[in-house]
Amino acid sequence: MKKTGKIYMMSQLNSSLMEESIELLKDWLSFVRIITEPKYYKIDDGETLPFDSLAAKSAIEDLTDKDTLWMKIYASEGEFQVHISSRSIVERNIIDSSVFFKYQKMIENYNDLRMEASGIYGYIRSLDEYLYNNVEKMDKRDFDTAEELTKLPKRYNNNQEIIVDCNQFSGYDIFFRGLCLTSCWKMYYSSLYFQIIPRQIFLEVQQVQTIEELKNDMVKVSLFLDPLNWQAEANQHFQQFFRAQMGFDQLAWNNGVGILRPPLIEFAFIEEMVQTVQYQNDRFQPVQKKKATYFVTRSSDYIRQEYSENRTKGVLNVQAYFPWIDHQGKKMMNYRVINPQLAIDAGLAAYEFYIRQYLEIHVADEKYDTYLAVLRFYLPKAALAQVPLDELQEKLWDVNISNLVIQDSATYFDLKKDSSHLRVAFVNAEHLEIKDLEKIDEME
Repeated sequence: MKKTGKIYMMSQLNSSLMEESIELLKDWLSFVRIITEPKYYKIDDGETLPFDSLAAKSAIEDLTDKDTLWMKIYASEGEFQVHISSRSIVERNIIDSSVFFKYQKMIENYNDLRMEASGIYGYIRSLDEYLYNNVEKMDKRDFDTAEELTKLPKRYNNNQEIIVDCNQFSGYDIFFRGLCLTSCWKMYYSSLYFQIIPRQIFLEVQQVQTIEELKNDMVKVSLFLDPLNWQAEANQHFQQFFRAQMGFDQLAWNNGVGILRPPLIEFAFIEEMVQTVQYQNDRFQPVQKKKATYFVTRSSDYIRQEYSENRTKGVLNVQAYFPWIDHQGKKMMNYRVINPQLAIDAGLAAYEFYIRQYLEIHVADEKYDTYLAVLRFYLPKAALAQVPLDELQEKLWDVNISNLVIQDSATYFDLKKDSSHLRVAFVNAEHLEIKDLEKIDEME
C-alpha cells in the first residue's frame, strides 16, 4: 500500500447560537495559522486565491443563521476545511505527521475543548488508515496494488457496479441516526450516542489504550499509541475488537446482507428506551453469543434518565434466538431483512451464515422441542425468484432438508441437524409486519 503519512482529523460541532458558531470558526482559523503557514484559500465555489487572513476572518464574521459557508485553506503542511449550515459545523483537517507530532499536545487540547463545548462526534486517525477502510470505488484506490485489490471483499452498489465492500473493515465510517459509527485511533462520543448505546458500554469497553471522561458527558477513547502504526497486527485486533464490542455492525450496514460475524452484543429499541445484551465468558471477556456464560443486560431510558443493568450467569433460552413467540400456534420466529442483489454471490454466504446461526443452537427449553422455530428472510420482490436454492443445498450438505414449498409470495423449507430444527422462509419484504405476532402463522 502506498502511504501518505498524514493525519486526518474530523469533527461535527453544533451550537445553539450563531455567535458561538462564529467563534468556533474563528478559533479554527487561528488554529490553522498557528500550526502551518497558509498559502491559498477558497470560499464556496469561488476561485482559489492567495491566503488573506483578514478576508477569511471577515467572511466568517459576516455569517448569519441563514448562511452556509465552505472554506478551504491550503498549506505546504496540510489541507484544512470547514463547512457550516444551520449552526452545524463539520471540520476536516489533513496534517503532515511531522507537524502533528510536533504540536500533538496542543492539537489534542484544541480538539478536546471544542468537543467538550459543542461536539457531536469526532476522531483523529491516520489518513492512510481512513482511506484504506473507506474508499469503495476501485478506480479511486490508487494506493493499492493490483494484487492487493484482488484480495479485497467486493459487492455491488445500487448501480450494479462492483465496488469494495468496506463494511467488512473495522475502520469503515457508517452512519446510524445521523451519528458516525467507526473504529480508529482516537474517537469522541457525545451524549447523543448514549441514546443508542448506553454510556456504561463505552466506559467499560476492553482492550483499549485509554478511556477519558471529558466535560459535558463527552467520552474520548484511544485504541493504541501510534496512529501511523495502524497496520500492526495487535492494533488491527484492537480496532476490530472495539467495533465488535460496541456492536456498530449490528446497528448499521449498507452491503445488503450484513457483517457475517457472530455478535458480541445485541440491541432492542422500544420507544425512548434502548435495551442491550452483552455476551461474556467466565472471565467477563466479550465472546460470541453461543459461547457466553455471562449475560450483561442494560436498559437505558434517555428521556426519563433511567438506567438499570444486570449481570447473570447461565445459558441462553429459546427466546434469545426467537423473540417473537405465538404460544397458541406453537411457533417462534426471528427474521433478517436483507438485499441479496448487492452481494456478488446473490446472498449465498449470508443465507448459510444466518441459517447456521439459528439452526446450530443448544438451548435447555422445552418449548424448543414442541414449537416450530422459524427464520424469515425478508427480500426485495425481484430477489424472491432468484434464491440460489441448489447452491444453498450444497452449502448445507450436513443438514437434512425437507418440505420445500415454492410460492409467488414465499419460499420455505424445513431443516434438521441432530436435535436441532428450523423452518426457513424467504418472504417478500412488502409483507414485513412485526408488530402483530399473530402474523407468524400467515406465511409458513
